[in-house]
Amino acid sequence: MKREPRQLNVQQQNARTEESVRSESTYWREHGVPEALRICGEQRGVQWHKAIVVGLDQDFPGMPSLFGVLLTQDERFIRFEIDTESDVQVYQWEDITAAQNLNEHNRGTGVGYGALAIKILRHLNA
Repeated sequence: MKREPRQLNVQQQNARTEESVRSESTYWREHGVPEALRICGEQRGVQWHKAIVVGLDQDFPGMPSLFGVLLTQDERFIRFEIDTESDVQVYQWEDITAAQNLNEHNRGTGVGYGALAIKILRHLNA
């Protein structure tokens, strides 16, 4: 008899999300971000030793070469789209902090994604 997978409770869902963000952030912190992103960020005040990449996709069909979200040393969420095909072109560099769920106590969903990312940034910078 095949058992139905048990749905995760709120704490388990938050732990899974936190681990995913921590894993991605730690990877890019240890290996360094792609050169074009590094340069674009530095030109805009990002201190990479104190910032984290929350999500980064590369070479996805129909999208710019690099796109994703980073969390700066000032706890600002930045959505970016950078094309590196010929010359580096920045299509988007937008502060999306206001759109993030920074609440640590959301009814039914627990900790907001933004709050989890900030927790990880603070931990890595401690």
